[in-house]
Amino acid sequence: MNKIINTQLLLYALSFLLLGCTHTTTVHVFGKYLPNEDLSKLQSALDEQGFEVEINSLDFPTSISQNTILHSLMLRDASAVESVKAIAIEHGFNIADIQGLKEGNHWYTKDAIAIYPFPQDSEHSPLLKQDLARRFKTANCDLSFDLKLSANGAYEISGSPVSDENKGLLNGTWHYVQYPYLELRPYKGISWSRYFEIHQVVKQDKVSQIEVIQLRPVEQHHITQACFYEYGVRM
Repeated sequence: MNKIINTQLLLYALSFLLLGCTHTTTVHVFGKYLPNEDLSKLQSALDEQGFEVEINSLDFPTSISQNTILHSLMLRDASAVESVKAIAIEHGFNIADIQGLKEGNHWYTKDAIAIYPFPQDSEHSPLLKQDLARRFKTANCDLSFDLKLSANGAYEISGSPVSDENKGLLNGTWHYVQYPYLELRPYKGISWSRYFEIHQVVKQDKVSQIEVIQLRPVEQHHITQACFYEYGVRM
């Protein structure tokens, strides 16, 4: 009887050890700014090394502006961070900062790593195109218009009454070729483009500070004249 019990205990112990050995570190890849091809290659490389990979398209913390790795302090495999770093570097993402988190997002309270990679061709850009895909509102004037910049490259202006001759300017495509200039191009048939200069400022109201993206017209706009467009997020 004791022999049977001992055998069962041994089997339980072996099962526990096997479960421990098969445990894998989860790597959260913040893929908002990566082209699909680059994201797929990075994911495949992490998969091949035995990591459990989870992709998301969440915004980066405003304090992160270069390739960064954040990790739990409770990693079962102490070499996991270096492995993730090596994979990132192999795929062109030179890691500028590695931090261990003691508190904060629950992702990092267990065996987890997060990687924040920026596109290789725009790692040092002050603002990426994806950051401009927002709905802006007029400011610094008496007019009331919205400017919607869609992720697919289309724009739409809506709001106050517009004369018939200017209605063709309300829709078109937007282009962000070089910081700090944004271009609006109406659809075919209209020879017209308007440029805005992009500014990032911090404002303060009675509640808190607000991070604001401003689009300031380089020249007077036919529709919104000299109005700024603004989009803000509370800090």
